[in-house]
Amino acid sequence: MYIRTIKVTFKDKLSKDMFVNYTDTNADAKGIKNGTLMKILFSNSDVTVTLVLIFPDYKTFMRDHNNLAGPIIDSFKDQGLKVELNDGEVLGNTAVSLQFLDVLKKEAAFYSPND
Repeated sequence: MYIRTIKVTFKDKLSKDMFVNYTDTNADAKGIKNGTLMKILFSNSDVTVTLVLIFPDYKTFMRDHNNLAGPIIDSFKDQGLKVELNDGEVLGNTAVSLQFLDVLKKEAAFYSPND
């Protein structure tokens, strides 16, 4: 697996909220079509958000970067926003609680690559 984190500091809370809304509507379905396995967003502050994107492999990560994430990241940078990127291959074993799927079923939006 391959993971990327994208931490963005917006100029105000409204801009952050608009981005969160965009990723929870338009970008999620596009990302899943690109092969993204999971997206998690978390709030660092009133103006900062971090995305965690999980891919099955580097090739899929690059497809998503070239078709979706990269242009969004470039747009943020062009606006003068602070963007911190980290990515890399998952090392070692990945631990997953069986309860994880139960929580996802209650709280997550599920997409099919065909959506």
